[in-house]
Amino acid sequence: MGEVTAALKAVEDTPRDVPLRLLLSSMSLAKQLVTKLPTWEDHGWIGVQGSLLFRALVNQLRQRCAPTTLGMVSCAKEYEVRNSAIDLAKERYLSQRSVSVSPKIDRSFDLSGAKLATLTQAIAYKGILSKRGTVDRPRTTGRVRATLERTSKPGDPAPPAQMLWKSLRNRDIHRRIVDFLWKGLHDAHKIGAFWVHIPGYEDRADCRRCGARESLAHIVTECHLPGQDLIWSMTGAMWKKKARAWSKPSLEDVLAVGLGRYPRPANTKPREDLARLWRIIVPEAAYLVWKLRCERVIEHADDPDWTHSTREITRRWYAAMNRRLQLDLIATRKSFGLLAKSELMVMATWTGTIGDEQGLMEYWTRLPRVLVGIDPGFCRTAIDPG
Repeated sequence: MGEVTAALKAVEDTPRDVPLRLLLSSMSLAKQLVTKLPTWEDHGWIGVQGSLLFRALVNQLRQRCAPTTLGMVSCAKEYEVRNSAIDLAKERYLSQRSVSVSPKIDRSFDLSGAKLATLTQAIAYKGILSKRGTVDRPRTTGRVRATLERTSKPGDPAPPAQMLWKSLRNRDIHRRIVDFLWKGLHDAHKIGAFWVHIPGYEDRADCRRCGARESLAHIVTECHLPGQDLIWSMTGAMWKKKARAWSKPSLEDVLAVGLGRYPRPANTKPREDLARLWRIIVPEAAYLVWKLRCERVIEHADDPDWTHSTREITRRWYAAMNRRLQLDLIATRKSFGLLAKSELMVMATWTGTIGDEQGLMEYWTRLPRVLVGIDPGFCRTAIDPG
């Protein structure tokens, strides 16, 4: 978008009867204007990110009567011009003297609407949704804002909300857990305040063990009933085998897990293997806590005399982590073709967490699945050896 804005500013400031050459850092803008422009206009610019700027740039270019060329820098003089432009942009930005560019469109040089011959039902539906606009949901807005504030750190600003929503679709997160996280960001789980305004069911709004108002944060990170603390202690023991920094995740950390922003010491670079392991084990642990709560409250009617045993919780956590490991090992098979996961990526993710890893062959992803499993030593941190 920055390159499109700069090109639009250059075209607007140049007389239309004077030849113009735009020096580009890459040919992406030129390829988009040549190869994608016909499709974008046939679809009425529906679903095109930054369509307003692109549309204004195309509109201004069509009003020119002199030739306009786009190309990469190729000689010393052009490199000097490009570097001068970069220095000027930095100077203007630091001194807060940047100039805003307003896209202007002349209707005489604009193709409006979508072409019926190329319009599909999916594109038309997107166009209808874009015309309707988005519905303001205060609870969703507040939850997303709190989640983004939690992810921001000094020198590492929070990502845009669009990236947070897109991170929920990360392939490292199971689809059932994606639904759980999506409802969490919308604050749409039927718990806590949901029951306050329903006559006869007001008592369901509070946790019967803690007496506090039940919320997703309370269930996942605060409740004193068996399950929550035990699961996070085993997850922390597993994480500390790979990385030293560990702190019990908050609800915001769980909801933003798709971004892969795991806790790490200052002045250290992020590692993809640790980010991937974080995206796997943290949502699995949170979802297991949620399932245990639902079994206790719904299946057993919140019976005060019934609860999950420590052994059952430990075994279910161990089974959940082993299942994710086995899925990763199966996904490395060559029969999946281009969809197969890299053996090196899987090994980098799970190395340090495998049971009897020293006795396995170098490429243990090729062993029969029953021979490779999570180290059971993580479970001993929660069970009395006696």
